[in-house]
Amino acid sequence: MISDILAYVSPAFDSSLSGAVSIVLLSGIGLAVGIVAGLFGVGGGFLLVPLMNVLIGIPMEIAAGSATCYIIGTSSSGVMKHLRNKNVEIRAALFLGGGSIFGAVMGDILQDFFIVTVAGGNRELFEKIMQGGFVILLALIAWVMYRTPKGKEGQKTLLQRLTIGPYVDLPLSSRYRVSIPGLVMIGVFGGILTGLMGVSGGVLFMPILTLGVGLLPHLAVGTSLAVVFTASVAAVIKKGISSPGKVSLPIAVSLLVAGTIGVRIGMFLASKITGSTLKKYFSLVAVAAGIMVLLKLAL
Repeated sequence: MISDILAYVSPAFDSSLSGAVSIVLLSGIGLAVGIVAGLFGVGGGFLLVPLMNVLIGIPMEIAAGSATCYIIGTSSSGVMKHLRNKNVEIRAALFLGGGSIFGAVMGDILQDFFIVTVAGGNRELFEKIMQGGFVILLALIAWVMYRTPKGKEGQKTLLQRLTIGPYVDLPLSSRYRVSIPGLVMIGVFGGILTGLMGVSGGVLFMPILTLGVGLLPHLAVGTSLAVVFTASVAAVIKKGISSPGKVSLPIAVSLLVAGTIGVRIGMFLASKITGSTLKKYFSLVAVAAGIMVLLKLAL
């Protein structure tokens, strides 16, 4: 019985690294990604999953499942601090979070569909599909964050112009009559990314909240982390009851110990950087991650 439980929470897989070297590398990855998570208000999965896959050889589905565990720890730490600093639009977070729960479950179901139906059970083909998806996603995010100009003061955002009610007011950002169904659908989309790719959705929440909803960059960071936490909890529960298991607790713990420290460092740095500069740095990180995955695909 005990051996069965251990095998379930630590599924076996072939890896290019193992033992102490693997633990040290995982801790280093956790620290670096934790800094990014605290700095930009993302869970860090958009970096964590491809880094584990490319550098250590952890299969995509286990990397994604373990990343969601890590994201719960790092985002919960960040959310508490941002709540104390009043950097969270509570109303927006509630509607986005509700949608993300549904999306996370659907995303994990979609992952199984890709493995079994699209890839025909071929794990190598599934890895290539996921890596290609990461390259496209990261390139899109980098372009949007770098090229999209800041909206003019007083100009209505996309969700304010959306004529599908009911609506909600977001007083901290001075945004009024924001479409609730629009917020929920954004949450669903981000949740799907969490369940499918282990990227927490925060990698899209940050640009969407600033450009589509109209939140100030630092409010977008705090609100994004709150939604990331909600989606990750739902994804881990769904992946935890899957068979075979998709979450490796040893990997998650190795990442989380250093990652918690990294989040604190990132939040401190975020308080020292202007909103426009924060967006530029975010796009550069996305480009770097995309290049890394593209090189893996080319090999």
